[in-house]
Amino acid sequence: MEDYSWAQKRYLRSVDQLRLWNNNPRLNPDEKHINISDFAEDLTADQSDKQALFDLAKSIVDRGFLGFEPIVVWQDENEKFYVAEGNRRVLVLKLLRHPEKAPKSIRAYFRRLAEDFDSSSVDKISVILAPSFDAAEWYINQRNSMSSLARPWSRLQQQRWIYDQYKKYGGDIDILKDKTGLTASELDSIIRMLKIRDYINTPKVKNLLTPEEFNDANSHKFPMTVLERFFDSSIVKSKWGIIADGSNIKITADEDSFSQAYAQLIRSILGKTDVKIDTRTITTGLTDILSKLPSVKVNDDEWELGLKIGETPESVEVGQPSKPVTRGTRVSKKGDPNRDHIILTCYEINTDSYRLQAIFDELKKIPFRYTACIAASMRVFLDLAILKYIESENLKDAICAENKAELKKVILQARLEYIKQNCQLSKSSKNIIGKLLNPYDNYSLDILNGFIHSSGYTQYLNKQYLNGFWDFLFPLYTEILDIKEK
Repeated sequence: MEDYSWAQKRYLRSVDQLRLWNNNPRLNPDEKHINISDFAEDLTADQSDKQALFDLAKSIVDRGFLGFEPIVVWQDENEKFYVAEGNRRVLVLKLLRHPEKAPKSIRAYFRRLAEDFDSSSVDKISVILAPSFDAAEWYINQRNSMSSLARPWSRLQQQRWIYDQYKKYGGDIDILKDKTGLTASELDSIIRMLKIRDYINTPKVKNLLTPEEFNDANSHKFPMTVLERFFDSSIVKSKWGIIADGSNIKITADEDSFSQAYAQLIRSILGKTDVKIDTRTITTGLTDILSKLPSVKVNDDEWELGLKIGETPESVEVGQPSKPVTRGTRVSKKGDPNRDHIILTCYEINTDSYRLQAIFDELKKIPFRYTACIAASMRVFLDLAILKYIESENLKDAICAENKAELKKVILQARLEYIKQNCQLSKSSKNIIGKLLNPYDNYSLDILNGFIHSSGYTQYLNKQYLNGFWDFLFPLYTEILDIKEK
């Protein structure tokens, strides 16, 4: 019997020296995680996850850091300490100690919390030091949720963790049985289902989904129970040529027709079609569902679903269109003054401001027959973006003191002047602010204000000018807001 006495011992370790775990199943494996901001962005990408992290941070500030729920770390060959269990809690402590390292989208929130938090109280925290990562794996497998603030893994995250271990140990089910406490049949079922789910990443299926559908299907929020219920059906196995062989899935069907049906199934589970597929409709109306999905041509040829141990997926560009662009269709490009929308759909913003998020998303959709609406929205967006930057960088008191007024009474021009003179922005962003403040510039704040407060300026209400104004402001926005290209 192995000795797990190490799990009963505690050691004090510096929070600043603890490193977060890159392969945490909570994280998106396609993203790079180099600094604290990267981890925080990923762990708050989903709104419910963001709120859960906020709740955890607020609890730590209100009640203090409670060390009875263990933080488990291991030390690598370079003598660096990595967190195996407790990554969210350690991340929160790091952000409370150094709120300036938080992503722009949540920096203001952590700055406010940090004002009421004694960071010296968590210079060092008590941890369990696992003798190796393999030993830490055992602890992760044994751990159960111990408080309402613990954020349990989703079903897909749990299955992904088991599948990663399956690949790590060369498909040895006996090792997995020992580590997870699951039976061989339970493990086989999980691995088969992950292979079915991972078929989303094949070129044939990717090209049938829009970028948004592909991202939703790859999210840990994807309803795995629905997929499991569907493929557990003997009717589906028969009509789609599916054969379960231990942990393997073999298909006796034409691959193209299988891919077409599979892609439509995924889209329907995501609610992107008129065919409603959930656990209830699968139970009560499976025959009707199958009749509405593309038919699968079953044949005598056999191929295997999923990768063999040690193989890697074929490299394919993510985000291919679901349909080829037909001749005569105009495709908008970056910097195109004749594009049909101010903001291209390839951009996304991560912010806790509902208004910023809403205007950003709506400017992707508003057509140019509504130029007055677009122009007014651009002015409001600039105001909100500068306000968010002031909150994130904790500039409110300094701006109020300089202008001898409450922040709500400090006009946008004065806010911009303070930021230009006192903040460490890039030369490019300062030049943009300088031009905004110049009433004679082609892209000035005066013109933006005129869209709202003046009856003139109608000569500027055209597609080319408004697109150009947004492109002029965009480098500033990417520096002060969390805007990324998908």
